Amino acid sequence: MKQEWTFDREDRTDFLIERFGFGDHGAMSVHVRDVQYTLQREGDKEAQTQDVRAGLLFIHENALWETVQFMQDARDGGSERYCVLQNRSSDMWIDFTVATTWSVDRKFADEMDALEPGFYYLFFAQCTKNLQISFHMDAEFRNGVLNYLSAGDSPLPGVYLLMSLAFFSAAIMWLRYLRANASHIHNVHHMMTALVVCKTVSLFAESMRFYYMKTHGDTLTGWNEVYYVFMFLKGMMLFAVILLIGTGWSLLKPHLSTRDKYVITAVLVLQVLSNTAMIAVEETSVGTQSWVTWRDMLHLVDILCCFAILFPIVWSIRSLRASAFTDGKAHINLQKLTQFRSFYLIVVTYIYFTRIALFLLTASLPYNATWVAVFMGELASAAFFSVTGYRFRPVVQNPYLEVATHIEALDEFSLDDDDDMELQQIPIQRRDHLKYTAVKTNANGIKTAVTC
Repeated sequence: MKQEWTFDREDRTDFLIERFGFGDHGAMSVHVRDVQYTLQREGDKEAQTQDVRAGLLFIHENALWETVQFMQDARDGGSERYCVLQNRSSDMWIDFTVATTWSVDRKFADEMDALEPGFYYLFFAQCTKNLQISFHMDAEFRNGVLNYLSAGDSPLPGVYLLMSLAFFSAAIMWLRYLRANASHIHNVHHMMTALVVCKTVSLFAESMRFYYMKTHGDTLTGWNEVYYVFMFLKGMMLFAVILLIGTGWSLLKPHLSTRDKYVITAVLVLQVLSNTAMIAVEETSVGTQSWVTWRDMLHLVDILCCFAILFPIVWSIRSLRASAFTDGKAHINLQKLTQFRSFYLIVVTYIYFTRIALFLLTASLPYNATWVAVFMGELASAAFFSVTGYRFRPVVQNPYLEVATHIEALDEFSLDDDDDMELQQIPIQRRDHLKYTAVKTNANGIKTAVTC
C-alpha cells in the first residue's frame, strides 16, 4: 500500500490512521514532514515546544485493546493526566517534537528489528490540551517485493476473478434458460438478467483493481471507474429487484400501487446516497474526519435500505388481512402474497449474514486470512441469486407462483353456498393477468366458466 495523508489543524486526542497485516517478509516505510502546531494557553500566551506531547503509535494487534483502553481513559479523565504516549512509549516510533524520528523504515525479516508478524495499527495520539497540529505523512507498506496488499488480502484478486467467472457461468445458464422459455418471461426476469450482468462485471473490475493495487500499491487505474459504475448499477438493481419481486410486480400484478412506487423511489434514493458514501470511503484517506463522516453515513443508509425492503411486505399482509373480512375476494391476494413469505425469509437471512455475521467473522479472522470473509460474502450472494432465480424462473407451471382456490378458504371469509358458485381446485399461474376461474351453475344445471 502506498498512501499519502494530509492532516490540517487536528485537535482530536487520538484516532486510527491505518491498519495493515504484515507477514514474515513485510516492510514498512513511514515519513512525516511539514509538522506545524498551535498551542494556546490562558491569556493567549503561546506555549513552549517542550509542552507538546504528540506522535504516532505503531500498535501490534496483541496490544490493541490495552491501548484502546488507555485512549478511552485519556478521553474520560483528561489526556494530560492519562497520557497514552507515556503508557505506550515503546510503540511511539514517531515523536512530532523530535525531527530525527520523523522517518521510520522497518523490515520484519531483519533480526535487529525483531518485529512480530500480524496486524499493526497506526494511531495518532496527543496529550496536550488545546493543541492543534498539522502534518503530512507518506507511507509504504508491503509484503514482499511486489505485493502491496495486506497479508490477508493478497489472495483477493484471485477470489474476485473466480467469483466473476462463477457469476458469468450463471449468467450464461440463465440466458439459455430464458431463451428456452421465452413465452413465459416477465419484465422482472429481464431485470434479474441485468442484475447478474452488473454483478459479473463489477466482480471482474474489482479483481483487476486489486491486482493493480497488489503490484503498484495505489488505485490509479482505469478499472476504478469501471468498478464504481457497475457497483452503483448492481446496488440499484439488487434492491429494485427485491422490492419488485416482493410486491409481486410483473409476476402477480401488472402495475405498482402508489405506495409501492413511493417505497421503491425512497429506496433508490437511499441507494444513491449509499453508493456515494461507499465511493467516498474507498477514495478518502482513513483517519481523516471526512472519512469518518462518510463511513457513518454509509452504515446508516445501508441499515435504512435493509429495513425499507422488509417493511412493505409486512404492511401489505396486514392491510390485506384487515380487508379480507369485508371483501370476499381479498383472500386471493392474501394467498398470493403469503407465497412470497419464504422469499422474504431468505432476504432477511441474506441481510443478516452480509451485514452482521460477516462483520463478526472479519473481526475474528487472523491477519493472514481476511480474504475468507470476502469469499464467504460472495458465496452468500451467489446462493441468494441462485435461490431467487430458481424460485422465480419462467416456467409453464411454477409451483411457487401457483395459487389454488379451496372451498374451505372461501368459507373462512364468509363466502357460502348462497352465491351458487362452485369453485374448483384449479392452480392459477399468472400469465395474462387473470385472477381465478370459477364455475357457475344456472337454473338448467348447465355449468359455465366465469373469469373474475
